[in-house]
Amino acid sequence: KIDLIILDLLLPDGDGIGLLDELRGGGDDMPVIIVTARGEEEQRVGGLRAGADDYVVKPFSIVELEARVLAVAKRRTMSDLLELEDAQVDLDAYTYVRHGESCKLLQKEAELLLHLSLNPGVAFRRADLLRKVWGYDAAPTTRTVDTHIFKLRKKLEREPQEPRHFITVHGVGYRFDP
Repeated sequence: KIDLIILDLLLPDGDGIGLLDELRGGGDDMPVIIVTARGEEEQRVGGLRAGADDYVVKPFSIVELEARVLAVAKRRTMSDLLELEDAQVDLDAYTYVRHGESCKLLQKEAELLLHLSLNPGVAFRRADLLRKVWGYDAAPTTRTVDTHIFKLRKKLEREPQEPRHFITVHGVGYRFDP
């Protein structure tokens, strides 16, 4: 299953815009991020008008590309609420409803939940989460991830002491099971 296309405009057997036109003309609304060395305004605007969700000019960092992929994925997947047993989470609004009561999520709680929910079943090391969610270049010794997971469990798990969604992977870190 393809979730997103990263499309270069300079393809060996054709033009990326032609391929994008073909996709969109056939009714395919697959998220597409164009990556290319063509960075002039006319080309960027043309790519977006052709139906790309984002346009990245080379050279770029992998961290920037990852952030753009997550942003596109969030826009595409967050139109519906995230359902967790008896909690409904709206990551765009930083809120959740549980037992009929609306409550707030902190920004980093929502960003952590978004990152984990876009990668269900994947075990993440604390250092990786610190880099991806908090933007740390080097992983400091901190309990930040543990604290935020604890808060998410308390807010969203039916039984925080026996979590079903925010799972500790001993010796590694955490994973999210929807």
